[in-house]
Amino acid sequence: ILNGLEFDHEGRVKPQASPYPGSNLFSLASGGAIYVRDPFRLIDEEQLNGGEIVSLEEKDWFLILPYLQENEKLFGIRVEEDLLKVNGEPKSPFEVYRKVRPKSTADINKDGLQEWD
Repeated sequence: ILNGLEFDHEGRVKPQASPYPGSNLFSLASGGAIYVRDPFRLIDEEQLNGGEIVSLEEKDWFLILPYLQENEKLFGIRVEEDLLKVNGEPKSPFEVYRKVRPKSTADINKDGLQEWD
């Protein structure tokens, strides 16, 4: 789970300028998924290196919610107040989070990328 948050000088949670400023978010070696807090849809396909962005589904939300709740207990990053509010407005998890997963084999072949045995 990539929340793209930081703490300000007063200890309050605030979003970073970009959820992920790099260009290698998803390696071809990755087999799972990355859940990104990206309410402004700033992450693009160019940053993914073999991954694709898909919509968050209900099953995904129920998978990551316990981890977010644990972070709330440990670090004070509140799910409802810090993660699901955007510019002070409450949003659904499906508006805030995106899922990055490996591209399908057909897409990788189309890109000319292949895995070596």
